Order: sequence, then structure tokens, then C-alpha cells
Amino acid sequence: MLIGVYLWKSGWITLNESKTILTLLIETVAIILVMDLLMYIFHYLAHHPFIYKILHRKHHEHKSTNFLSLFVLHPLETLGFGLMMIFVFMRYDFSIFSITIYLFINLTWGTIGHLNREFFPRWTEQLFLGTTKFHNQHHLNEKRNFGFYTSIWDRIFGTHKA
Repeated sequence: MLIGVYLWKSGWITLNESKTILTLLIETVAIILVMDLLMYIFHYLAHHPFIYKILHRKHHEHKSTNFLSLFVLHPLETLGFGLMMIFVFMRYDFSIFSITIYLFINLTWGTIGHLNREFFPRWTEQLFLGTTKFHNQHHLNEKRNFGFYTSIWDRIFGTHKA
């Protein structure tokens, strides 16, 4: 966050003045999809044996996930996720409202994804959402379901498990 604030104050990150609901919705969906792809790639790479041993293993000690499991991360892993967001925010002048909505969704989705009981109705799996069940499958089988908000990238790259 401090790096992002510094880059904003230095003019590397600028915010637009989006005022329409449609623009905010489009920007928020764009952030979600771009970040979902980047997070898929980052998460997939975090499972490389060398990187996994150093960065990501601690998170997977939670086989039976709970609302705190999201926050069991190596500091470098947290920094990596933050730098991805900063990279995206440097590429396009998003509205502060779109960014705020995205950050709220990010925290909520991550927490829900680590609950040990399904939060979403069964039919939402057909919408390619990264449901609680979807992410729990990842904690049970670490070679599957790397996505965060969606299962789109797992389906495209052949790592999806229902």
C-alpha cells in the first residue's frame, strides 16, 4: 500500500474522474478479470517446488480452511500480490471508486473462498465463479484450481477440477 501511495503521489499512478455507474462497473470487472489472470499465473508459479517450499507451503498447511486461512501468507507472497495490483493500476487510470470496490471484493472473495463450507449456491459453478468448493478443492489437490475470482483460467489451461 505504501508503495502504491508513493507512486500515486509521484504521478506514476493516476486516478480518473469516472462518474457513471456503467464506467465504474466496466472498470471493476476489468480489474477483476486482469487481476484474476495475473493471480492465476502467480499462484501457479508459487506451486513450483522451489518457490512453494520457500513462499507458499505455509498457506497450504490449512487443509481444512477457515476464514483466517487467506491471511496465512509469506510476506514476499503478499508483496507479490500487491505489486501485481500496482502494475495494473499503473497501466490504466482507474477511478478510485473502482479500485475501492475491487479491494472490497478482493477481501470478501478471499475470505469466502477459504470458508470450510460452501457459501455460493450450487448453480454458480456454471458461471465460472471461484466458489468456496472450488478453492477448497485446491487445498485438497494442490495441482488444480489456481484461480481466485473465477475458474476461467483453470478451464482454459487445463488445471480445473470440479
